[in-house]
Amino acid sequence: MIYFNFPLARELGLVPAQHADKMNGPLEAKILDTFSLQIINEYDLAHPERMKGARLKPNAYMATRYLQLQHRDKCGRTSGDGRSIWNGTIEANGIRFDVSSRGTGATILSPGASEANRPLATGETKFGYASGTADLDEMLGSALMSEIFYREGIPTERCLTVIDYGDGSSVGVRTAPNLVRPAHLFRYLKMGRHAELKQAMDYFLDRQEKNGFWKLPADPAARSARGLDQIARSYGKLAAVMEEEYIFNWLSWDGDNVLADGSILDYGSIRQFAAKSNKYRYEDVDRFSTSLGEQRYWARLMVQAFAQSADFVLSGEKKKLREFREAACLAEFDKEFREERDRRLLWRFGFSRAHIDRLMEKSREDIAEFRRALAYFEDLKVAKGPEKLPDGITHRPVFLIRNLLRELPRFYADAAGGLGTDMDPDRFCRIMAASYAGKRDLEMTPSRAGHVREFQDRYRKLLRCANGKEEDTLRLITERSAVINMEHRLTGDGLVWIIGEIMAVKDRLAWDELQDALDAFIDSQVRIPGKWKPIPEEDLRSPRLKGRLLRKIKADLELYKETV
Repeated sequence: MIYFNFPLARELGLVPAQHADKMNGPLEAKILDTFSLQIINEYDLAHPERMKGARLKPNAYMATRYLQLQHRDKCGRTSGDGRSIWNGTIEANGIRFDVSSRGTGATILSPGASEANRPLATGETKFGYASGTADLDEMLGSALMSEIFYREGIPTERCLTVIDYGDGSSVGVRTAPNLVRPAHLFRYLKMGRHAELKQAMDYFLDRQEKNGFWKLPADPAARSARGLDQIARSYGKLAAVMEEEYIFNWLSWDGDNVLADGSILDYGSIRQFAAKSNKYRYEDVDRFSTSLGEQRYWARLMVQAFAQSADFVLSGEKKKLREFREAACLAEFDKEFREERDRRLLWRFGFSRAHIDRLMEKSREDIAEFRRALAYFEDLKVAKGPEKLPDGITHRPVFLIRNLLRELPRFYADAAGGLGTDMDPDRFCRIMAASYAGKRDLEMTPSRAGHVREFQDRYRKLLRCANGKEEDTLRLITERSAVINMEHRLTGDGLVWIIGEIMAVKDRLAWDELQDALDAFIDSQVRIPGKWKPIPEEDLRSPRLKGRLLRKIKADLELYKETV
């Protein structure tokens, strides 16, 4: 066992509340006995010699069926969990959590089994998405990034533990209060199976209500309408968070890479960008992904499909998706998207929650005007044009806006004239220019100088609307923005290299030392003022292997701070 999420385990009641973040033999043995599993699939049943000498569990586990983009069958008849099982549920503090394990073996629901048109052995690599195993680097990356997102308040699944088999394969155990995906529900919608769709929708809504997240009326029609509004608001918020925080998630019509409650799922397709890389597209086996700017469209379309599903459940008649383009819940999606996006923008500024509440109430037009001024710089791309990446394509942004949001309030705070001082346009652009930006990208024209002045005017107007003494507001914004927009924010590329550093030393580090290093890294990426904890200097200076690992992690964050 290479990773264990002690805070999550305490929340779930799996270890005592006072249990230290330290591993012991009996606890590790219990974790491995519970989660170190490989399924017996159809291939194994046809070749019983493969199970000779194995320890068999007495009962069956379950793989679930759902829509998947990679499958030739677009109705969900053959698709679903290709490498994972649903372990069951656990109740803690009045909330019932689902628990599932990835990497537990090949199932007939994988795209590879569908392509081969026969059961495949676990470990088969001839067909894509067929082996049933999970790579250790993928599971470790998922564990670290999902925990960072969770602690930052981003709705997400979480990882309880990662088991390392020593050959590059692993099992990762995920949890969430409700692991139902839209793809589970839309499968029945696509096939026109009314009874099963009703059961599935009822199950999802009942679970949300029993967990205390939503309050729903008893009347079926009112319950459906209220549930749709809740779903719409959840998806509006998620789409806004991902767009504003530069988080890429391959959303599509199948509803596979997100949870039905509007939480992030499956970190194999998640990337966090340094800037607005809205031209990045991941290249899969036979297609390119959607982009950062298209996520809102797909999230909204899924809400539209939920409206179609709800109507089918109530009426018994499956109507065309286009008939729900004006569904009332879509207005809720749009409203929540706008609200959350503005709140996230003000948060990135460094405003406190009290300031944000005031500005949202009194200064919505000022926020809109500032967003338009920001968009000019945020959307500029390098003159070099699009380029090929190892995993896709992109067109790199000229400016890293977070650098400006971190440095601009400091400039005003230090200037003798305070907010009355103008930052020179050249300095303004140099502060946030990416290191790869060329001379042509940074050419100062009268038009660009005008945009610099407009940006500062809009920025200062919001600061003055926040209420309070100017120097106090500037001091607060400077302190908060330094954490929220810190220079060494984790990117997708950075995570790949950091996981590589961990993989290189994992077998030479004591378990508790490795866990301490992973926890320190997670703490250092939680960009919330008051909760952020930089990696301790004494650990960075240590000559021990743990110290060398942390120094390499810090170096990787520096090296990849401008990438996708």
